[in-house]
Amino acid sequence: MKVIRKFFCFCLLTLVAFASISQASCSGVFFQSKQKQAIAIIEKIEGFKVKENRLPNSLSEIGVAETEEGPIYYRKISETRYEVWYGTKLGESVTYDSERKTWE
Repeated sequence: MKVIRKFFCFCLLTLVAFASISQASCSGVFFQSKQKQAIAIIEKIEGFKVKENRLPNSLSEIGVAETEEGPIYYRKISETRYEVWYGTKLGESVTYDSERKTWE
C-alpha cells in the first residue's frame, strides 16, 4: 500500500511540475505573439503617417479591426504622438511611446 501511495504522490508532483512549465512557456509564446502584432501595427501607423502626413484617428483607418478585447490597443495623443499597448497579465501592460520610440 505504501508503494502505491508513493507512486501516486510522485505522479501528482510530476503532473503539477509539468503544468507549471507548460503554462510558463505558453505565456511566453503568447507574449511574443502580441509583441509581433504590436510591431506590425506600429509599422502600419508609421506608413500611414508618411503617406497621409498625419496619424490615423483609429486602428480601423489602417485596416485593423478594433475591439474592446484587443489584443492590441492604439491611442492618438496628439497630432504627432501616439501609444500602442497590449496586456501581459491582469492589470499589467507593455506600452510603446512614439515620441520616445521606447517600450515601457
